Amino acid sequence: MGRATSQKLRGKLLAAQQRGRFAVPASPNERKALERRVGRGEIVSPHYGMYAFQDYVRSLSARELAVHALRTVAHLHPDWTFCSFSAALAWGLDVPNALLLPLSVAVGPNAHKRRMRGHLRCRTVTGDEPCTVRGVRVTSLGRTLLDCACHGGFRQGLVTCDAALHWGLITLEQVRAYFEQHGSRRHGVAAARMVARYADGRSENGGESIVRAVIIELGFDVPELQVEVDDPMRPGAPRKVDFYWRLPDGGAVILELDGLKKYYAGAAFESERGVREVARRFSEERLRESHINLTGATVLRASFSQATNEDYLFRLLARAGVPLER
Repeated sequence: MGRATSQKLRGKLLAAQQRGRFAVPASPNERKALERRVGRGEIVSPHYGMYAFQDYVRSLSARELAVHALRTVAHLHPDWTFCSFSAALAWGLDVPNALLLPLSVAVGPNAHKRRMRGHLRCRTVTGDEPCTVRGVRVTSLGRTLLDCACHGGFRQGLVTCDAALHWGLITLEQVRAYFEQHGSRRHGVAAARMVARYADGRSENGGESIVRAVIIELGFDVPELQVEVDDPMRPGAPRKVDFYWRLPDGGAVILELDGLKKYYAGAAFESERGVREVARRFSEERLRESHINLTGATVLRASFSQATNEDYLFRLLARAGVPLER
């Protein structure tokens, strides 16, 4: 009987894993059996009432863990509508790790806001027509973007809006029209209006969006994004740069974000081959930078942590001559 139970639970865990979600018990007895295995360290419970193999959970990123939790709750409650950053997650948009959880469930203004476990919370949503995205019931894209801007502020709202524009899910005109029509008198609407003003689909990832938001908040001219710069050593093969400012005197300033991911992504660093691959990427990046320097532009580099340090970034851009908005 014990072996049969173990095989049944293992099959349940594997089936959930194959569907991109966590296993949930079908009965109190099954919950007790799963909890005993958690106690013995055989499996883990990433969220209340959810279970998975430990090695599988360890292999997931923070975003993937949140997506699994979202799919699990949606499977248990197909009539629930997810909103705010949880809806953005379902739409496939960039969401900062700090805002992945708890999952946000939409309720009406007169609905009883049920007490939920730590990975869930209720948010009031009115006047929206929900839709289903990848099997998950969510708020409309316009409402999702507006909620993210109002709830998360300018920086985090810009991340999700940039991503929606980047992937062609919505146009900037549609964003501005929706925000104007539905944002009136909402708490956080000032941030939402800033998002609608500065959103730009040329931003390639959430990190670039946040840094651009910091640049704007500091009062500098808004940089051009993903500008192609001629490479004097490779005619006809321009290089794309993250942020670009054309200066009044004819010069230019370029800011490139440094990130270890661009060097380590997909490289098995513990192997000799992986070490060589990382070294090759470093070398290529330095060669690329040396070629850009030949254009006469001032080339700046900063890590994400440096670029979000307001004092550091202000001094860096000011000393490079980046003008403030007039």
